[in-house]
Amino acid sequence: MTIQVIYPAHAHGAYKIAAEAFSGLSEKVSGAFVTMISDAELSASAADLTVLIGNDAANHCVSELYLSCKTDSFGIRYGTDDYCIRCEDIDGKRTLMLVGGRPRATIYAVYRYFELFCGCRWFWDGDRIPCGELFVGYINITESPRFDYRGLRYFAHRSLHRFQAEQWDISDWETEIDWMLKKRLNLFMLRIGTDDVFQKAFPDIVDYPSRDEKLPEAGPGYDDRTLFWSLEHRGELRKKILRYAFERDLWHPEDCGTMTHWYSRTPRAFLEKVKPSLLPQSSRHYADPTGLAWDIRDDKNFDNYFDLTRTHVREYGKPEIFHTIGLGERRYSEDRELNRRMKLYVYRKIALRVQEEYPNSPLFIASWDLWQKFTPDEVRELVAELNPAQAVILDYTSDTKNENCYKVWGVEKKFPWVFGIFSGFEPNSEIRGLYDFTNARLAEAKKDPMCRGLILWPELSHGDPFIIEYLANNAWDNETPPIPDQIKKYCRDRYSPALAPKMEEIWLKFIPIIQLDAWSMGGEYRPYGDDIFFDLKEKAEFDKNNAEHYERKFARYEKHKDAAREILLSLSEIEIDDEMARRDIFDIARTVVSRYINASIYRAEQIYTQGGTAEEIEPVMNIGEGLLEAMVGILSLHSDYSLCDSLSRLQKAAKTNPNFEQTLKNNAECSYCRSYIYENAKYLYLPEMKAMFETVINCALSGDEYRVQMIEDRFAEIRKIYFDTPLSAMKAECGTLREKLCDAAAQIKGI
Repeated sequence: MTIQVIYPAHAHGAYKIAAEAFSGLSEKVSGAFVTMISDAELSASAADLTVLIGNDAANHCVSELYLSCKTDSFGIRYGTDDYCIRCEDIDGKRTLMLVGGRPRATIYAVYRYFELFCGCRWFWDGDRIPCGELFVGYINITESPRFDYRGLRYFAHRSLHRFQAEQWDISDWETEIDWMLKKRLNLFMLRIGTDDVFQKAFPDIVDYPSRDEKLPEAGPGYDDRTLFWSLEHRGELRKKILRYAFERDLWHPEDCGTMTHWYSRTPRAFLEKVKPSLLPQSSRHYADPTGLAWDIRDDKNFDNYFDLTRTHVREYGKPEIFHTIGLGERRYSEDRELNRRMKLYVYRKIALRVQEEYPNSPLFIASWDLWQKFTPDEVRELVAELNPAQAVILDYTSDTKNENCYKVWGVEKKFPWVFGIFSGFEPNSEIRGLYDFTNARLAEAKKDPMCRGLILWPELSHGDPFIIEYLANNAWDNETPPIPDQIKKYCRDRYSPALAPKMEEIWLKFIPIIQLDAWSMGGEYRPYGDDIFFDLKEKAEFDKNNAEHYERKFARYEKHKDAAREILLSLSEIEIDDEMARRDIFDIARTVVSRYINASIYRAEQIYTQGGTAEEIEPVMNIGEGLLEAMVGILSLHSDYSLCDSLSRLQKAAKTNPNFEQTLKNNAECSYCRSYIYENAKYLYLPEMKAMFETVINCALSGDEYRVQMIEDRFAEIRKIYFDTPLSAMKAECGTLREKLCDAAAQIKGI
């Protein structure tokens, strides 16, 4: 087949990008011979198929067909993300029109054509592109999104390359942005630090820091923001990322107002030379002067904050959408009334400035502080005084079981808001979440005309492969199928026809185990639902006043343990010859094993707190250690979980701070950020578990009461070994995935 693709010469560059995407995919799918020309350089063509890219207001060829009554209106709303795919005979020639309401919608139309009519499927970690023929029969489809805002936030934590957007290079970002378009998303946000905005906004005040020295503002743990790439390189990278996105007509909200936070601290040079007055704060979070918000009652401070925003707009962004965190995660005063007044004042001042300078741009009001530090009455007061023509409540946490959420904020059917899926904190990179609960809420939200968006805002990226697909499908569709139906679709789309039925069976059995843990469990469960084995000293309490609590927690896991074993054994039988399926198998395996490491600890706590003997406790503790040893083996067998591999990727992408390994360990090891990292599991989690269990057994033998202080010295020694051992010396385990899965299944049987 020969194909001629015609794109608009004098319109947004995204139309040419859409034409290039169609041409490349046509060649991959069918081997067709494709030529591309603009509508300004038309020539006679004997092509079997003519493909017209863009609507009649953009492409002269399409406008001629419409104005001469050779094709009808497309049924789209111009200026929106609507698109039409139409294929018909015109003047004896087969003509395929891919028409969008705006430039990016035309790109959506291209990818949707290949999805609907050629069997292509798109995933963050790869595409499924079957070989065959292009379908050129009669087509006339117009589609509109349920939500105006559909997107993701990328956050500033560091550790493993797969999960940490700050560590991606331009090729990673180009792949990610292309995937967003394939999934018909339209918005993303780089909350990965301010890069060199201070240096560009205040060049006479703030110099570029050395790449190779500790950052002056660096603190402990995740607060150690010491650079891996130079700030100059990061600035150029940000420019390339946003240019690539804007060339494809995507949105990127601009931070504004009191944006000081742990990942966007005030440089010490600015504090020393400008000496901004700082807002008093009664809470301990970000209490260092670099983390305190400037007192915007002083107009100079307020103007300086907006200079940062203007600079980002000028150097990198576009003033299309704005975003503010207010006084995020802080208490201005212990006096509730003074705190309330200050927080409302800050929002008023920010909203008014945005409206004055950018009158046509919406302002997203981030909900994190509303969820965490406001009362429902206070949120309702805020909502009542915001302008619904400007403000949108961006609820990060619509999937919370906390009673303080959008359900009681007075936004439903009354005020513009966005349904946000938080999904997980930084440690929570496994497959987790109360899917059924979230799905029921989302189905309800889709019926609310004031719900304008669906956005995924986790503290990490690419953690749960299902929730990413869930976001993309539900952000577009009006219907909200039951979770099992969405799982079935996921399996049919992602796996080979031979593997899909087996994986579907595993996933359906897996759903209840996924839902044993979530970031916000509510009720008697931990508010954060973190995996307990990551931070044993803080979370494994062995509190004799809590025996019934541990018993209830263990009971939830116990009823699914046979299914957990069956899942692991089923996974062990699969011959893996495909990297995308392999990645899911590892994700499912580590999730199941982690749940039952937790279960073993709850069971040990239960026995100990009910007065069990050392002989009764020790076998359960041995199972916990055996499961964690299996986890170490599983993580060692995939580069996704290697800190050493992640460091190597940084070094290959650009010149890297030669001392950054210690910072990377600081970022990955701190109690808030411990996750599924091979080196951590082997050199921290496993020896810490052994030390803790040994101490608990000794307490059971002696009759002493277990206290956390008993293991602090042991944990300090373990941590020292971890930091003293180079990542390159932390060699991977021997063995196969099948062996590790079978070992774990055998351990679960004994709990």
